[in-house]
Order: sequence, then C-alpha cells, then structure tokens
Amino acid sequence: MNMADYLIPANCSAGKHGNFGDTIIMYQGEPDFEIPASTKIAIIGVPEDRFSDGAGEIKSPGVIRKQMYALSAGVQGTVVDLGNLRTGKTLTDTYYGLRDVVSELYQRNIVTLLIGGTLDLFYGNYLAVEGQKATLTSVAPQLRLPVRGAEKQPLNSLTFDQAGVPVHICNIGYQSYYVSQQDLDYFNDKHFEAYRLGEVREGNLRGSEPVIRDSDLLAISMDAVKYSDAPAASNASPNGFTGEEICQAAFFAGLSHRCRSLGIFDVIPQNDLQDITAKLAAQMAWYFIEGVKKRNPDNPGDHIQNFKKYLIYFDQLHHNLCFYKNIQTERWWMEVPSISDNRDNLIIACTQEDYVKAAEQEIPDRWWKTYQRIN
Repeated sequence: MNMADYLIPANCSAGKHGNFGDTIIMYQGEPDFEIPASTKIAIIGVPEDRFSDGAGEIKSPGVIRKQMYALSAGVQGTVVDLGNLRTGKTLTDTYYGLRDVVSELYQRNIVTLLIGGTLDLFYGNYLAVEGQKATLTSVAPQLRLPVRGAEKQPLNSLTFDQAGVPVHICNIGYQSYYVSQQDLDYFNDKHFEAYRLGEVREGNLRGSEPVIRDSDLLAISMDAVKYSDAPAASNASPNGFTGEEICQAAFFAGLSHRCRSLGIFDVIPQNDLQDITAKLAAQMAWYFIEGVKKRNPDNPGDHIQNFKKYLIYFDQLHHNLCFYKNIQTERWWMEVPSISDNRDNLIIACTQEDYVKAAEQEIPDRWWKTYQRIN
C-alpha cells in the first residue's frame, strides 16, 4: 500500500518533551516511511462530515489530536500517528479508502484508533472485516441511527437489512425515548444485544465490560455522553454517560485481546466550550491506548494454563455450565455449548455475577442469548 495515496500527514506539533506527542512516531509524508514492527497501535484521523451535510465534524481530528498530544506519555509502547485519511469524491469512496488502510493494519496485527468524523465512518471500518464473523459494538443513544443529510445511513442497512451477514451487533447505552419498540423487538429476534443507559450505569459499567471485551470493532459516538461533559457532541443531550464512564469504556476496549479498533466520532468543534469535548475525546483515546499497551493473554481458548475452571450442574438443563476465571486478571468467561456437530462450543466473556447467578440455578442472560444465537 502506498501511504501517500491514502494518507495526509497531520498538521500538529509534537508538543513538550515527555508528553504523549513527543513519544509517538509520526508519518510526515516520507516516501520510504515504514511502520515499525514493534507498533502496537496506529492513529488515523478521518476529516469527513458529508453525512451530516457539513455540520463541522470535519475539523475534529485536528482539535482532538492537539489535546491528545499534550497528555502524558503513559506506559511504554510504540504508537504511530499516520495522519489523516484522504477523503474521496463521494462518501462511498471514503468508506472504501478507510477499509483499505485499516485492512493493511489488521494484517500486521496493529490496533487502530480512529478519531473524528461522523459515526457512519464505522461502516468503512466494518468493510475491513466484511465476510468474517465479527462483533460490532456501538456506544450510542440510538439503535437506528439518525439520517441528517441526503445519504442513507449504511450502519442502519447493515443492522436492520442484513441477510446472511455473519456479524453480531451490540449497542451499549441506548436511551429509551430515542428507540422504538419495533427496533428493540428486531434486536431480540436477531439475538443482538442492546443495553439501556440506566441499566449500564446502575452496574458501574461492570455488566457491559464483557460485551466490550468480546467486541472486534468498537465505535463511540460522543452523542452518548451528557451535554455537561460533551457540549460539542453532534446531537447533544442532557442525559448520557459521564466523562469518567466513557473513559472507562475506552480503557476496557484497550484491554480486550479481541478489540481491533476504536472509533471516536461525532464532535463539532465550533460548538465546544473551553475545548471540553475535545479534551474528553483525547482522554478517551489516551485510556484506550493505555489499555492496548497493558494487554495480557486473556483468552481461555489460547492460554488455558492461566485459567481456573469451574463446573456448575444446572438442574433445569441437565447439563454442566462451564466457567473460567483468569488467575492473573480475575476476569471471567463462560462456555456456551453448540448442539451442532459442525460448530465448536463458544467461550464468551462474563462477570463474576454471572457465575454467582448460575450457582443459584439462574441462567445468565448473555449465556442464554448466545445459546439461542448459535443454535
């Protein structure tokens, strides 16, 4: 891949000595630029807002990057800033350009951080894994995303019009007054996962951590954050996650051994107050990067020696429910059986509370939803 065909160097100074911007490797248009083999994560800005009819999200990569570069360096690990994606003549061109760049990074096992632009760009990220079994998770206040311009919302088509597409869709933080019962019923029928804002916040995000841990691609719309913490969100609302909670979600994504990318979208810089939203988006990105740097082998299927296995006989099913606990991180997993000879059992992330429920002869919700989905 010729980087100059897809990427433009970011117009941002490295910052003070010892800050985050001083420690990363920046693509500056060199024709012989090579991504170091030790690279853990690559940053790409996507200055695109045609989906919102030019509301202003096009400027967000620059303001977020400026705030991110001023943060502390964090723990050691190679981070590369590849600059901004060259946008295409049409939105579809941009989606496919993003696909090409992200696909190249995935092939090198490099985690990707996307900043700026509108949430529809998550579709370009999806195209990089099209045809593969993948879990796509959005943190957004709606299940059916709003259409603000003349373009169709490709994520709505992917979610609600899919036929034979091997993706699992999750939403964290939907707000009931934005969601129709018809869309909730559709999610249930498809065995997709949707978690209401109040439900997620009630458990201090503990219940949603396994959903994030099992996500291959994650997108966060700043519309999911309350106005007081993100006044420059594209569709600001008085209700939503707090800044601390959304940073925690980003950190969970960074720690996940499965999560290949995080996108932070829907910031309109000209609506910001003292750069509060840009600073929050930068802090979210920082926590995600910290999580990636701190990743440990955390998959029972690959590192069973790090786990303790628990079996609970479930009277109602006449079957053992199998749980795994990582003895280093103390995170939990559970095994969901497949009744098909052509499919292996599926091991999914869970909480200790799920184990306690099973011990009390109550089927954990995620176990049951997953069982229905794979059988």
